[in-house]
Amino acid sequence: MDYPRVLVNRWARRDWFAVLVIALTVALLVGATLLVVTAGAQTTTLAADYEANATVTSYDSVAAAHNATGPHAVVLPLATATSATGEQRTVVGVPADSPSGIDLPAQPSGAVGPDNETSTWQFEGTDGTVTRTVTPAPAAATTDLLPPTWIRTTPATLEQLGPTEALVLTPTENAATHEGTPLVSALAFFVTGTADILGIVWSGIAVAGALVAVTLSSVVRLTIRERAQTIRVLRATGATPRQIRTALALRAGLLAAAGATLGYAIGVIIPNAAINVAVAAGLPTTLSVQVTTDAVMLIGALVGALLVVGAGTGYVTARRATTQPPTHVGRTHETSHSSPWRRLDLNGIGHRLSPTILPLRTIGPTAATLSTFAVIVLLVGSLGTVGASLSTDSATVTAPDAPHPLGSQVPAEYGDTLTSQGVAASPEILLFTSYENQPYLARGVDYTAFANVTGSRIVAGTAPTAPDEAVIGSALAETLGLAPGDEVPLGGTTDTAVTQVTIVGTYTTGGLADHQLLVSLPTARHLSTVENGSVNLIRTDDAAPAATSTAESPTVVATDVPSYVQTGEPVTVNVTVWNPTDTRMESTLTTTLGSAESTHPVVLDAQERRTVTLTLDPPPVGAHTLRIDGTAHPVTVVEEPPLEITTLPATAPPNESLQIRVREATGAPAANATVTLDGQSTELTATGTAWLQTPAEPGTYPVTVQAGKRNQTQSLQITKDSQPTAIATATIAPPSPTIHTRPTVTVQLANPWNRTLETPVTINGSGTAHQETVRLEPGATRTLSTRLPHRPVGTYTVDVTAGNQPLTTTEYQVTGDERLVSALAASGYVEGGGGLGTAITYAIGNLQVLLGALVGLAVVTVIGATSLVLTRAIHARRHTFAIYRATGAAPRRLWMLILGDALRIGAVASGGAFLLACGVLKGLAALGQLTVFGISLEPQPTLPLVGAILGGGIVLTLLAAAVATVPLIRAPPATLLTESGPTPAPSTRPESAVEPAPGGDHYTPRSAEAGPQQTLPAEEDT
Repeated sequence: MDYPRVLVNRWARRDWFAVLVIALTVALLVGATLLVVTAGAQTTTLAADYEANATVTSYDSVAAAHNATGPHAVVLPLATATSATGEQRTVVGVPADSPSGIDLPAQPSGAVGPDNETSTWQFEGTDGTVTRTVTPAPAAATTDLLPPTWIRTTPATLEQLGPTEALVLTPTENAATHEGTPLVSALAFFVTGTADILGIVWSGIAVAGALVAVTLSSVVRLTIRERAQTIRVLRATGATPRQIRTALALRAGLLAAAGATLGYAIGVIIPNAAINVAVAAGLPTTLSVQVTTDAVMLIGALVGALLVVGAGTGYVTARRATTQPPTHVGRTHETSHSSPWRRLDLNGIGHRLSPTILPLRTIGPTAATLSTFAVIVLLVGSLGTVGASLSTDSATVTAPDAPHPLGSQVPAEYGDTLTSQGVAASPEILLFTSYENQPYLARGVDYTAFANVTGSRIVAGTAPTAPDEAVIGSALAETLGLAPGDEVPLGGTTDTAVTQVTIVGTYTTGGLADHQLLVSLPTARHLSTVENGSVNLIRTDDAAPAATSTAESPTVVATDVPSYVQTGEPVTVNVTVWNPTDTRMESTLTTTLGSAESTHPVVLDAQERRTVTLTLDPPPVGAHTLRIDGTAHPVTVVEEPPLEITTLPATAPPNESLQIRVREATGAPAANATVTLDGQSTELTATGTAWLQTPAEPGTYPVTVQAGKRNQTQSLQITKDSQPTAIATATIAPPSPTIHTRPTVTVQLANPWNRTLETPVTINGSGTAHQETVRLEPGATRTLSTRLPHRPVGTYTVDVTAGNQPLTTTEYQVTGDERLVSALAASGYVEGGGGLGTAITYAIGNLQVLLGALVGLAVVTVIGATSLVLTRAIHARRHTFAIYRATGAAPRRLWMLILGDALRIGAVASGGAFLLACGVLKGLAALGQLTVFGISLEPQPTLPLVGAILGGGIVLTLLAAAVATVPLIRAPPATLLTESGPTPAPSTRPESAVEPAPGGDHYTPRSAEAGPQQTLPAEEDT
């Protein structure tokens, strides 16, 4: 007889349902694999611009450093220097040369330091001390690899003293995976941190494999029940147990293969759908799912393992049909009387808690399927804290145009302003670094201000007092194995840098801040791109935004006021206003021009920023002051605007064609004017231009422009060694920016010579250096512009150069008051941008998409798997259903019975799944597998998370029960009675007992609604 064909063929509807459940499970695995691989690759790509070419490692001695390094490493001996006032600094020995790619400062001839004056310091080593004179370091050396506060000398000087320790710089092509701390840590931070996240996600996915075993076990058990008669016949006609088990294992393997094929297709579609939903919802993400070689290898391994699990589960489950006599196949001797709930029947409690139709043994497989949901929800809840630690919280002050606090720079003095208003504020700089291949977060802070905001307290050691001292959070100290007294090397975040700090204390806040290292602000500035006087953000206490977001009038953040106005013409002013609150604002702007005051209504939506144009009445001739919301601007009213010569160079070669441009102070070209040079007069064109010939003899000549009663005279020096260069004028818009405004510098370039000019032009401002090569034809003009960063109150200079030759210089003054700082604190950051901040924002978005897709896949999979478990249980009670239906029970009554049983089973199974999930995560935490970006994710579920797991488990069980019940509700009772079912077990009860119905046990419905009491079959407890 063809045993495999008999047992493998003829798939029923529930077999195809099992294929669907397996397909959903495979979709979870495949979709998660694609998302995991894609997220890892995308995050690495986003941070790839910040790859390091070397690492730094700390050693206790120079000898140990030399013994542990290769020939291409650079050993930097360290010692301590003490000034006459008792100040201590680190002394470093700089070698004469270094490997390619490691840009060390030039070796000094003696000892140099950051002070502006020469001073005497005492160098202290392990073998003695020596006094040395330290001279000011060259200006260029203050921005190099080493900290500017360190004193630099030669290695020979420190060898005489005995260096106290050493740093080793090791060139490497892949610093992200190399031992030591990368000199640029951004890429290593994200590569290793993402790997940690992916490892945790894989832990959750591995739990989903249990669904496959439970699903296939249920399918094989149903097959044994339905094919019991066939199996008995096969056994009786000579089929061996091995043949039966092999056939059932083959059936399970085929089900798994069919499910894997369908699941792969679903698993590819769902992640793309999740990404599309995320994009539509406005969630930042760069994920683009592609089936790469790595993904194919991982998916192939998963599917292969799934097929092995499927066939193995079928084989093991089939042992039940082959280890007992053929006459017992498909029968059970266990009845519902053995239920512990019925034994525990105190005052009928056990009877009321026990399910009516479904067997209690359904709780086990239901809990197994729900445990997958519980594990993934717990992981998502834990990983959500990672995104919170990388993003900014609401109580921070950051630059409005920064996509992430790392890309923000705000004046540190904002913190002092907020503190003076009674708001605790902490200026901070964010750092991403790693230690022994473990990524973690660091912050540059003033520890006193940090403690005032966070409630931090020192639990071991002392608070930091020196720039090279640090304190470590209690949780991070445990993760990295560090304690007070340890030396920790640090690299830059996005720029190459190196330093070393001494941990002097351990602190605790009771929150996520316990997973960070706190260094001084000077140290953080050296390791970041933050300029002196600035920080990434100002952290405030939780009350700060509420206290500062109740403004009753809009905040003026920019103004554009004309310097000159012609008499009789109105004064047109452009004012940019901002509503920093979360509610609609209707207010007025008050302006004062001379002695005239006027008001202008302004309506702004929540957080709206808009430029409004104000038209003011013309004042009399003379100099006036325009005041808008506390800011002052000079305005001069004239009968005719003054003339300005815009393209006259300071020097010119002799006998050269020169074009000059003349305009009025209002910006209009000066027409109907005459220009005179060396006795030669030329009329200006309608565009205000004229070509002149420079004198043949060197000297200084006046250039005069005459237009009616107006005239303007400037000097032109003729020299033989003068070289033609471009003429530049620079303007700042708005001309009087506030501390909340990023002004734009616009440079108008003109070529006044009768020859083509090509030169690199550089715009240098505070925190800005924009360079561009410009080609200008004779008489042509070109406009360049760039945005300047936020600056604190003060006067700043912008220089424009062509090569090494200065073209023009302009100044602008930043104004502001305490109200602007308060408004900034109320808003946070709102706009987009680029750089690593964008990488972080998208990395967090990618993580959210990944976790959201995993939860969605898990929910669908668990519903399917639980439905199959309950289908098996309900199928075993189909005769009971038929009798209920035949005796008049309405479908509504049956729904209530099944859903009531599902509620009881789901409640117990959800609790068991929660405990099982906690146990799994506790085990992973004990093995150190739940650490991400230096944050230890201890599985400590919050009350909302517990409620989500328990409530979600019950809801999933109810949905699964509904899916499993629909076919039985729709089927006629006669069909249920005639379907193949189990053969009753031989009766061992006395003859006096009431003869049981097929199945062997008495069952009496608890409600009269089910009809008169009668004997119903208690079919197999699953």
